[in-house]
Amino acid sequence: MVDRELARSPMSAGIARQLVNEHTAMLGTQQRDDAALLVSELVNNALLHGIGAIRLRIDVESDGVRVEVSDQGNVAVPPNPTPGAHGGWGLRIVDQLADDWGVLDGSTRVWFRLTRSRD
Repeated sequence: MVDRELARSPMSAGIARQLVNEHTAMLGTQQRDDAALLVSELVNNALLHGIGAIRLRIDVESDGVRVEVSDQGNVAVPPNPTPGAHGGWGLRIVDQLADDWGVLDGSTRVWFRLTRSRD
């Protein structure tokens, strides 16, 4: 398991991608790329909409990986109903690529799970 605080900096998305890549060797190449994209989206959401420290947690499970990004806010921002050129796509991408995802009630702790391919 990885549990790391990230700076409130645009560089944090790259650090999160690197950590995900380092700890998801059990996933296929496409899934690792997906995990890197998804963690970038969640870290960027925390930077844009959150407050306080950003925390990244990576749990390697027997059948895949669960990644969680949180900040110190207590109100999750819902997906933008009209995404466009200036954003609003992040959670839609998470919904499309993750095997499962969610937001823990009363928090800004957003998580996703990717299950290892069986092929």
